[in-house]
Amino acid sequence: VKCYGIHPWYLNEALSDEEQTKTSDDDDEPTELWLKELRDRLVENPDAIVGEIGLDGARWVEVDDYGKDNQHSTQHNNNDNALVNTKEDTTIWKKRRTLACPMELQKRAFEQQLQLAAELKRPVSIHIVRAWG
Repeated sequence: VKCYGIHPWYLNEALSDEEQTKTSDDDDEPTELWLKELRDRLVENPDAIVGEIGLDGARWVEVDDYGKDNQHSTQHNNNDNALVNTKEDTTIWKKRRTLACPMELQKRAFEQQLQLAAELKRPVSIHIVRAWG
């Protein structure tokens, strides 16, 4: 059985461009391009289901986080964008963990895909991990 949907792990890729939202010719409501493409694929494949879609609170990614401690400061060297210490041992480099895709975006996309599945009367394959309350 064919399945079409945006899995929460890959939602950031679908929403990555600012151009993902455009105005439809029919009305003033914003239409997300990924949702239009999903609708088109489901209409073209009447036996396909919606999935795997859902919420994932367990997939974290590490991002570089630059900070400075309270006692010292740093500044950028405009010639080469390198950091120049104004005092010794001022640069603090650390990794920060964040959800791969913010939960609010996951919820919105999940609801939109569920509404589309209901509209087209399609079954849904749901992915839910550590997303309660």
